[in-house]
Amino acid sequence: MQNGNLVFGGTRWRSLLVAAVAMIGTLWTSVAMATITQGDFSVFGFFESREAGHWGEGSSSINSTPTTLVHPTATSTFSIPGKSFGITGGSFDFNHWDLAEMRQLADVRPDYHTVKNYKLLGRFDTLFVKDADFFAYYRPWYDAVGSLKSIGRSRPNTDAIPYSHSQSTDSGLTQNGSLQNEYFKNDLREYYGQLNFTDNFSARIGKQQVIWSEADALSGTEVTNPVNATWHGVYGAESAEDTRTNLRMVKLNYILPDFLKTANNELEGFWIPGDFEGAGIKLNGDPRNPYVVPAAFGGGCVVCGSGPDGIFPVNINQNGQIINASEAPNFDPKGMIFIPVGPLSTKGGVACTKAGKGGCFATGEFYDFHAIDLSSTPSNSIQNSEFGARYSSLLPIGNGLQASFIYLYEYRSALGKTCYQCGPGVTGDSSAVTLAPGTFLLPGKFLHGPPRPGVQKGGAVEVFSTTDYRRNNFFGLTGTYYDKDLTDIVYRYDFLYQPKINVAVPGVVDARGGEWTEFTRWIIAGDRPTYIPWLSKQHTFLTAQLTETWYPDRPALATTPTATNGKTRELSTLAFLAATNWLMNGQLTATNVFLWDVDDNTGELSTTNVYRYSRNVLFGVNAQWFIGRSGRFTDPYLFSREQRFNELEFTLTYEI
Repeated sequence: MQNGNLVFGGTRWRSLLVAAVAMIGTLWTSVAMATITQGDFSVFGFFESREAGHWGEGSSSINSTPTTLVHPTATSTFSIPGKSFGITGGSFDFNHWDLAEMRQLADVRPDYHTVKNYKLLGRFDTLFVKDADFFAYYRPWYDAVGSLKSIGRSRPNTDAIPYSHSQSTDSGLTQNGSLQNEYFKNDLREYYGQLNFTDNFSARIGKQQVIWSEADALSGTEVTNPVNATWHGVYGAESAEDTRTNLRMVKLNYILPDFLKTANNELEGFWIPGDFEGAGIKLNGDPRNPYVVPAAFGGGCVVCGSGPDGIFPVNINQNGQIINASEAPNFDPKGMIFIPVGPLSTKGGVACTKAGKGGCFATGEFYDFHAIDLSSTPSNSIQNSEFGARYSSLLPIGNGLQASFIYLYEYRSALGKTCYQCGPGVTGDSSAVTLAPGTFLLPGKFLHGPPRPGVQKGGAVEVFSTTDYRRNNFFGLTGTYYDKDLTDIVYRYDFLYQPKINVAVPGVVDARGGEWTEFTRWIIAGDRPTYIPWLSKQHTFLTAQLTETWYPDRPALATTPTATNGKTRELSTLAFLAATNWLMNGQLTATNVFLWDVDDNTGELSTTNVYRYSRNVLFGVNAQWFIGRSGRFTDPYLFSREQRFNELEFTLTYEI
């Protein structure tokens, strides 16, 4: 398995091998080279255990009905879909808890000072490298949830596939996450060399992060390292550092002299020589995983079409029952669609005239459903290089306005489009029939197994799409201003302009199903330490931030393809207020955050608390409670749908 995990061609083994070689090399050198002074090599980090549960998920009710077969003529058979279990629950439902996390992880960070005063390992003259360090960040973990629960959090009415240690079953047509991919992680997250050529000029080469933004949440200019929310998302103790995807790059830094009353002038640039790790935020789409993104499906339809009674449902389990699939966590990986090709009828087989009235139903056939993307991601080739640059300066405005001007040229938006130019030949089946652009019916082809008893299945429907991966331009401005005269507040600002960002649109707007449009994000924030005597003997650090997102040229009926099928607002506002306190003589650090989507009246309350029990042992309690209006499909930040994912987490940490 060259691309798997069984030989050294696998990514995990390759990362482990790099870490092992680095560790052995440094230890061997430390023993063999007696001239290395003590302290050149150091290791720090921690070991941690995390346990968490979700509340608000509710339970399944019992008002299900089976599918019905009707025979309008002696030689014809059609189906009337049944209904599966409904779902209860919500933010204030404490009756049902579900295990979400049993994670054991390590955080190991070796640092080796390899060059000092132009001497490599204290012996060899480097000529032009004055000082250098080698740094690595190794973060393996194992989560027992997948081993304890064979189908994870999946609902019993869906056709969930039990986890296996190998790659997916069913030829990748359904759930493609294995235990190794979702609950085992052997992650060498960072490894780079910091090379200082002079006091003003340096380079950093290796796998790393580039953080130029001054914003705290929902940053505009933090574009380069894609967010990976598949392992734990934004929940609990997971930090922003651990959700960013590190990239292999060369980053150069040059400190310029002061001029024209400016100070702290600095020029940075980086080159990513082909290391595509995603065009945007990575979300978990596996319904079995506790951290599957709760993306809404616009009223329960993944793909909707016209039928005698308006729309017909498309997420039906293999028992022929309509399931409550208004969001991804309740999706059936072996879902079928229903096409009303038969006459109107009652469940008793009596013909009728108006669907939905007096027990009159549309009859038809079930078809397995499969969506296929024909595009491949950009290869890791130097021809697909990405670039970025930042110029920073302290401008002579007031007490000093720090400003950073940013330009990026990166793959960070991918436009998904219906393959409207595809013919039925793309299916590889000569019997394929065109239903719509890029949509084909394959009679008698069963993608998810043969029909079950009492279920009439006519074949499969395949929908083909393509993805336009392209490097886009990004223009950013970020910085800080300290007003020490009036408010004693550090103001932070962040602005991003993106000429092209992908949005989804219905076929009535564009047959391709997607368009490029403009995007801007405006952020203003303030930090202030405030002494509250009755709360703590130390200062409380207050942070407030307001984020405004504006689509200046938003297409009609646009939706956000990576979040929900609800509308994309031209203007949307997100605000938060955070307070950090140091209590019990500094032993307890508590951070409380109130985050609110102003347009949708949804948000969250979160608290993160760490108590230092001893020099090396820390206990933590964290919680996230999603509140506000529920069941919305126009919520761009998913807070309303996350009300089934409220989390309580406990941590035990031992520092090295």
